Amino acid sequence: MELTRRRWYLVAGLLAALAWIAGTAFAASAWDPLREAEVVPVGQPIQANGSDDLAVLTDLPQPERAISCVARNGKERTPVPPATVDIVVDSDGSRWHLIGVLSDAPDETRIVCRPDDKQTDTARYGTALVDLESRVGTGRAIAWTGLIAGLGLAGATLTARTRRILAHD
Repeated sequence: MELTRRRWYLVAGLLAALAWIAGTAFAASAWDPLREAEVVPVGQPIQANGSDDLAVLTDLPQPERAISCVARNGKERTPVPPATVDIVVDSDGSRWHLIGVLSDAPDETRIVCRPDDKQTDTARYGTALVDLESRVGTGRAIAWTGLIAGLGLAGATLTARTRRILAHD
């Protein structure tokens, strides 16, 4: 295998790009466990095992209103970060929409959601415990490993080409 040909730069670029695409696709599949999760209405303590992510959902999406959710654990209050994607979950005959995700939810947490405008809210809220981070981490590892391999191949090609040119002088 002779790394002095220019096409190895193309192979290195393709390797990095394909690994990045594969890693992104794998990380995007992290939402699959949520789509299959059972949604439990808020108001009950959540029995998380400490490594689960807590998804907060609503049956009535209200994009025109700001809804704030807080995780209560004793006297501690933790704001639930808003969701960055719109995921729809069908559970027990209801259609739920993701509005926030709290990573590593502690045990005995209770979720409270309220509109910021303090007006009447007819929406129901629910929660689901899922593991989102493991697939995201694996997706990142795939993407970065492919990128590093592509850069390594490009560097090896550059080194081989440079040595060949210097050897002919």
